[in-house]
Amino acid sequence: MMSGTVVVLVNGEVLANGQGSKISDQRLNAQMLSEGLYPVLSSDLKLAVLHGNKPQVGYVLFRSELASHVLHGIPLDVCGADTQGATGYMLSQSFMNVLNKHKSQRPVMCILTQTLVDNSYPEDSVPSKTIGPWFDRDKAEQYRQTRGWTMLEEPGRGYRRAVPSYPALEILEYDSIEQVIQSGGVVIACGGGGIPVVRNKDGELTGIEAVIETEQIACLMGRKLKANILLMVVENDNKFNLAGLSAEASTLLSVEELDHFLANQNISSSSVQSKLKAASQFLHDGGEQVVITTLRGLASAINQKGGLRIGSKKPSVELFHV
Repeated sequence: MMSGTVVVLVNGEVLANGQGSKISDQRLNAQMLSEGLYPVLSSDLKLAVLHGNKPQVGYVLFRSELASHVLHGIPLDVCGADTQGATGYMLSQSFMNVLNKHKSQRPVMCILTQTLVDNSYPEDSVPSKTIGPWFDRDKAEQYRQTRGWTMLEEPGRGYRRAVPSYPALEILEYDSIEQVIQSGGVVIACGGGGIPVVRNKDGELTGIEAVIETEQIACLMGRKLKANILLMVVENDNKFNLAGLSAEASTLLSVEELDHFLANQNISSSSVQSKLKAASQFLHDGGEQVVITTLRGLASAINQKGGLRIGSKKPSVELFHV
């Protein structure tokens, strides 16, 4: 009997990778993820699985742009809901299949999640994230004028829409998520950080055109669940290698070493930086260990044969002992 709580955060690019992003490819990647996670899925550990959706949202917005002469556009909050549902479906089906294949019994549920954000900041005072397809200068200027979009140039590629990334206040479906987890079920939730919503002057919820940092939500979920382990699955090791680290080679850092690294290294990759900052936040909030690994290295990381581990060598969850 194993006790403890694990939060898993899977990058959207892990499922829709550069080698293949068709739905059939995403299903295969979900299957690989499920096989690698099987020791956790089949255990008695409480488990919440979160996922990114950046490439998936990009595909939906690109399709919407291509069809814009005959169909209505898709607001970003609805696009987030679309991708949460589709990705959550593929993950939950894959988890069910791998559990069934190994004759393990455990309920799996995907919960469409809204995240209340603080949009009281002026847009130019919060980080902005580029989304969707690239446009040429003329089209970018047209959309700047007709749609009120903020457009940013990405040298060599064109212009993309930029939207604010507001801080999260609350996971609105958290009570339901916790109820399923506490009853022994695996929950897939907070896809893409959750659909960003605010309350209007009448107190009603309404979706907004913004994005949410998935790492921030993983930390919030970990803190609320009092999670022992945060497991982050990234698409490849390239960006970590450039930062002087590895998500695949077996490496152990203390939280003090991590904080020193963050304070003294110039990390060019925003993705690596956000992962490491989230690791520090999770550990300072009371978590015991953070594991960062790639999809292909996931099985080895769970078998203590690889992965970047930060925090305790011997967390209370025995499966993650070094």
